Amino acid sequence: MKVAFLSREYPPETAWGGLATVYHSLAYALAQRGHEVHVICQASTEPLESIEDGVFIHRVGITPRRYSAASRINYNLHAWQKLKDIINHHGIDIVEASYWGAEAFLYSLKKGVPLVIRTDVSARDLLLTKTYSGLREGTALKALSFLEDYTIRRADRVIAISRDMYAGVINRLQIPKDKVDIIPHGIDTSRYHFVESEIRQRFDIPQNIPLVLFVGRLETRKGIYLICQIIPEVIRSIPAARFVLVGRDTRTAPGGSSVRSYLSESARQNGFASNLQFIDFLPSDELVAMYSACDVFVLPSFQEGCSMVILEALACGKPLVTTNTGGVSDLKLDSVGGVIISPDTKSLAAGIIRMLSLKDAEKKLIARKNRELIETGFSIFTWADKVIRVYEKALNER
Repeated sequence: MKVAFLSREYPPETAWGGLATVYHSLAYALAQRGHEVHVICQASTEPLESIEDGVFIHRVGITPRRYSAASRINYNLHAWQKLKDIINHHGIDIVEASYWGAEAFLYSLKKGVPLVIRTDVSARDLLLTKTYSGLREGTALKALSFLEDYTIRRADRVIAISRDMYAGVINRLQIPKDKVDIIPHGIDTSRYHFVESEIRQRFDIPQNIPLVLFVGRLETRKGIYLICQIIPEVIRSIPAARFVLVGRDTRTAPGGSSVRSYLSESARQNGFASNLQFIDFLPSDELVAMYSACDVFVLPSFQEGCSMVILEALACGKPLVTTNTGGVSDLKLDSVGGVIISPDTKSLAAGIIRMLSLKDAEKKLIARKNRELIETGFSIFTWADKVIRVYEKALNER
């Protein structure tokens, strides 16, 4: 089958968030299964054509600025033109795009081949969790939300990445049930697994210090402020605990300021600056090492889809503390090494303290169970096969 993905985010140049990981992983898996895959993504400097791991990469657009409406419009126009060219010259069977960003809006107005939309975080989610700075950005998100909803309603089929997302598609968007399939993301377990490394030494984290790891953008939706609010409570019980936050900064702190600067100043004023460490970005191999080096992974999001970082941490055998949002309930974490909490400081602190207090035998059991959970339920190639069956449904219905 010949597939075209519209994904502005794609490694390495625009590996901005989870969508980049999702489409990079899925494109690779489909290509390995013998399908022809084209990815239309954002150019970092100038348009570029390349082939990586058997995937045809088409980088388009001229202004790669994030959080810029003008940049998004520029990319969408170039991506639409490139998509039409690829369909005409390569005989594409299916076009897929994410719900986020309404990247397939222009294509949905006059579809040539079936369109599949994958649910994920949306502009509406950012509005609800107030993950934006100022009236101007809020207005732009409202417009984007309208375009997202219009596009998904024009899709031939919809992939919901969790039961929670499925309910939203059916109830809020009023899309017929027979057009929607529930398929959680998969993960490349040959890449994400426990490794021994010197990553702690590199970032000056002693081996005997309990390490709590967060990976994600520094924004309200990810529960980043909750983490910093509970650090004093955790270090009262475990004084040496170190919190490492890996993720790109955003300007969504009060007054449109840097979240990282805001949290750093709060840590200094409240006396826990030595327990808090920021890392802006880690390439995938170093991220695997950091997952492996931590004692507990935490993601107290107010809203998520099917979080790739949770799957990555579990694949590395790590205990988990997270909120019951998005695809978390589908993981059945109560039976393995995860604590599901409500998004409040008391629950978050208690969950982290509990996981940091595990005995060695408990840690080994959790590592084995969490790894088995990912290997048996979230294989990247099983994921790819399920997605192909959705594409076949879309073609047959046409």
